[in-house]
Amino acid sequence: MGYAASFVSYLDEAKNQFGIVKRTSYSLLSLQPTERVLDVGCGTGDDVREMAALVGANGMAVGADKSESMIAEARRRAHGCGLPVRFEVCEAEQLPWESNYFDACRADRLLQHVTNPGQTFQEFLRVLKPGGRLAVVDRDWGMIALDASDDLTTRVVLDRAASGIRNRWIGRRLHGLFTMAGFNAVRVQTHCINISSFDIADMLLDLRVVAEHAINAGDVARQAGDAWLDDLLMRDRLGTFFATVTLFVVVGIKS
Repeated sequence: MGYAASFVSYLDEAKNQFGIVKRTSYSLLSLQPTERVLDVGCGTGDDVREMAALVGANGMAVGADKSESMIAEARRRAHGCGLPVRFEVCEAEQLPWESNYFDACRADRLLQHVTNPGQTFQEFLRVLKPGGRLAVVDRDWGMIALDASDDLTTRVVLDRAASGIRNRWIGRRLHGLFTMAGFNAVRVQTHCINISSFDIADMLLDLRVVAEHAINAGDVARQAGDAWLDDLLMRDRLGTFFATVTLFVVVGIKS
């Protein structure tokens, strides 16, 4: 499976796991018929279609992503859906729309990856109309919990997983980013996504891959790393596997 196809599979599984958080973000945007909404980092466009149904035939839902393959997949999935959707390839730090264009804007698990979160927030602010709403969903990679027998190896592996994320603590920093960008009425929610399947946790956290990297780097001994994975797989067979991921949902209003 190629990288693009693998990432599409990841996004589809994440959609299933994070569904309640996604629905919360739609609700906090309070979308109305005829409004224009922008989803930055839209991936396969499933959220864009959900929001298009909320703004109705006289509104518009626009998806933006820097990946041409994601936008191609989004357009494929939206073909013939009968909803007011459009998709564009662009960078989050340099949105192509004029100022004061959108009634609402949303970004879901995007800010952890961007080069300059502050500049991205300035672009969100710019393209929103006065009174426009911004909702951001993102993880905090320092707030992952995993039940395992070997505490030390667990911490090393989770720290290594976090080290591969550009803005690994973005969840806890969102309130400050909203405030510094000039948004008002900022509200913060946290949601714990509980996982009782090793395969799902592996899909979302790359446990096998990260553990192997830690072993190859000499951070974890081969015997300890293999025993750690065996422990997690045994827990999975016994039905006692448990992990939790914390997501932040933050909303603010442009003055």
